[in-house]
Amino acid sequence: MTQTSLYVDMLQDLYLKEIRNYKPDPKAAKAEVTTKNFVAPKVPEAPKNDIKLESDIKAYEQSGVVNAS
Repeated sequence: MTQTSLYVDMLQDLYLKEIRNYKPDPKAAKAEVTTKNFVAPKVPEAPKNDIKLESDIKAYEQSGVVNAS
């Protein structure tokens, strides 16, 4: 075996040993978590339409075609 493969095997063995010996902290599992209650966002208002369509349409129709020459 080469030195690199021995190093990899040693690291893998160390990693697996630590994983097997890991014991989670029981206090962390039972920690009380404070959360806020969900509040739906405020519904946005519809935009106000201040346009007078009838008068604008009549003004447009009466203006005719404009040539840009």
